[in-house]
Amino acid sequence: MHSLSLRTPREREQRRESPDSFTSLSLRLPARASELKRAREFVAEAAAEFGLGARPCYEFVFAVNEAVTNAIKHGSPDTDGTIGLHIDADGDSLVCSVCDCGPFVPPTAKPDLTSGEGGRGFAFMSALMDEVELLVEPEATVVRLRKRRAVGAVVPSA
Repeated sequence: MHSLSLRTPREREQRRESPDSFTSLSLRLPARASELKRAREFVAEAAAEFGLGARPCYEFVFAVNEAVTNAIKHGSPDTDGTIGLHIDADGDSLVCSVCDCGPFVPPTAKPDLTSGEGGRGFAFMSALMDEVELLVEPEATVVRLRKRRAVGAVVPSA
């Protein structure tokens, strides 16, 4: 089941059950479209290290690319001109948080999923991820994407 939830910091659950074989990773990227390739490569490497299969890895990278694109296009960078990505393991799930320093502004109209124009990012993220959280804070927006590893998947050793 896929879900999209809007949560404030007080409402979110804290989960920190990282397997020993995966190390949390963080990346600060200049808020420029030219950095999307770097973000995808960073996420793909983490997903492979975590043990996501080929299709779940592709879906994870695609969804994170959408979140980073939204942060670049619609968010605000930190004072140093960057946005942040943080990847962590939570049991059998890989979680990527994409953070910018802008307030979340809800869309004024429902996106047209058939047009060639934007507005489909959250629809794609929700379809590809097991869970999508939108955390709205006074001076930041965080999109948290969760992808579960397949039951019985081989976990790479450290």
